Amino acid sequence: MANLENEFILIAGSISSKTEKASIDLAHDFTRAVAKSILAAQGGLVVYLAGLPTNGNGDALTFDWTVAYEAEKLLAGCTPAHQLKIVTSQLAMREKMTAEQRMFIRRLSAANFADVIYVEDDLVTGGNIGDEQVDVATAMIALGGGKGVSDRARKMRKKKLPILPFDLRLGGFSDDGQGALALNAAFFKEPLTMFPVTGEQAKKQLDNMSLQERIFELDDLADRSVALFQSEIDARHAARSPDLLVITAIAIELAAAKKVFGIADDVPARYTAQRVQYWPVTIQRPDGPLSCVIASLGDAGNVNASGITMLLLSELKPKKVLMMGIAAGLRDKMSLGEVIVSERVVYYEGGAALDGGMLAARPDIQRPGLPTLQDMNAYFGTASLSDRLQAQADELGFSMPAKSKAGKVSARLAVSPATIASGELLIRDPELFKSFRGLHDKACVAEMEAHGVYDACNKQQVPVLVIRGISDFGDSSKDNTFHRVASEAAAIVTKDYATYGWSRI
Repeated sequence: MANLENEFILIAGSISSKTEKASIDLAHDFTRAVAKSILAAQGGLVVYLAGLPTNGNGDALTFDWTVAYEAEKLLAGCTPAHQLKIVTSQLAMREKMTAEQRMFIRRLSAANFADVIYVEDDLVTGGNIGDEQVDVATAMIALGGGKGVSDRARKMRKKKLPILPFDLRLGGFSDDGQGALALNAAFFKEPLTMFPVTGEQAKKQLDNMSLQERIFELDDLADRSVALFQSEIDARHAARSPDLLVITAIAIELAAAKKVFGIADDVPARYTAQRVQYWPVTIQRPDGPLSCVIASLGDAGNVNASGITMLLLSELKPKKVLMMGIAAGLRDKMSLGEVIVSERVVYYEGGAALDGGMLAARPDIQRPGLPTLQDMNAYFGTASLSDRLQAQADELGFSMPAKSKAGKVSARLAVSPATIASGELLIRDPELFKSFRGLHDKACVAEMEAHGVYDACNKQQVPVLVIRGISDFGDSSKDNTFHRVASEAAAIVTKDYATYGWSRI
C-alpha cells in the first residue's frame, strides 16, 4: 500500500466558464477521488482558499474548495495530523468568503486537521500565492488552468518535484494559457522535467491515464496517480545518499533487519556499481522521514567487514552507519537475548612478537566520537526507552523465550552500552573469552566484524555504532537456538535507535 506520509500534493488548475457541464463534473469527481487516494495513503493536500468562482449555472471553476470539503469529510474519523495546508489571506477571509466558509477553515484548524498559512494582504498576488503553495507542496497535479498552473509547475520543476498533468480539456478560468494541456504535451517530450527520477517509466503509464478518453474508473485512476508519486518518491530516496546505512553480516541478521524495517521478502535488492546488494527503506521519525539502506556483508570476519563497508561508504555515501547482528556475551555478565550498543571496540588480535617467542598484546581500541557518545547518553537517559522497546516488540509479535538450557535469558527486551572484543576467532572457549578482560576490564561481548566496520567508518569520518543481540555465551553451550531471537532483538533496537537515538547531521 502506498505511503505518502510527510508528502503534500498540490492540485492546481481551473476551468473556463465556457466548458460543458459533463467535463466540469468529471474534473470535480476526479479531484474528489484523488484527494481520497492521497489521504488514504497518509498524504496531505495543499489548497488556496479565497472566493469560489462559478459559471452561470453555479458550477465551481476551481478545485480548491472541492478538495477542502472532501478532506473534511474524509478526515472526520481520523486522528488529527495537519494533512491539509490552507493558503489564504485575511483579506480573502473578510471580503471573498461567506461566514460559513470562514467557519469551515477555523473548524479544520481548531481540530488540527489543517495548517492555515496567511499571505499578507498587501502581497496577495497570483505569484506570491503560488510561492506559498509551492513552499509546502512536494508534488503537483495539474488540471486545466492557464498561466497560473504553468507558473506553479515552473516553480515545482526548479525544486525537482514531480508534476502530473492531465489531458482533460477544461480551458482555464482566466483563458490566458494552455496550463495542464501544455504540461501534458511536454511530459511526453521531456518526462524527466516532470518526474526527475522515474520520468521515462511514468510516461508509459501516463499514456493510459487519459481523463479526456478514459479507460479507467476514477478511483482506479486516482490510485494510479498516487502510485506514480510513490514510485518517484521511493526512487528519489534510493538515488540520494541515505541518512543511514544499516549493515548486517550473515543471513539470519539480514532476515531480521528486513522483517523489523518492513521490507517484504519479494522486494528485490538493488545493487551498487560493485554489485553489493542493498534495500532502501524510509524510517518515519518524529522530526521527519529518514532515508535508510539495509545491506549485508555476506560473510563474517573483520577483513571482509572492512572491505565491504568501505565499498558501501564510497558508493552510497551514507551520513551514519549502524552495524547490527548477534554476538557472544560473557556468562554471568550478560543474558541471552539482551542487546548492547558499542561504547568501545577492542581489537584483541593486535600484538607484537618479542625476543624469546613472547607475544605482547597491543589491542587497538576504538570509541565513537563525542557527538555519537552524547546521542548514546541521551538515548539511554530516556525514561520511556524500556516501555517503548517492549511496545515495538509486542507489535511485531516478538517474545523472549522463558528459559534456555544454555543459561540465563533476559526477562524482556533490554538494551545497555557495552565494550566489544572483536577479532577473527569464533569464540567457544570461556577462558579465552575471560582473558579479553585483561585487555579491557569492561569487555563482555565478543564478535567478528565490529573492528572492521569501525575501521572503515573512521577512515571515512562517518559516525558508527554497533548493536548486538546476545545469542550465546561463547562456550560449549553454543548452538543456534538464540540466533533468530538475538537477531530480531538487535534489529528492533537498531530501528528504535535510528528513530529516537541519533540526532540528524
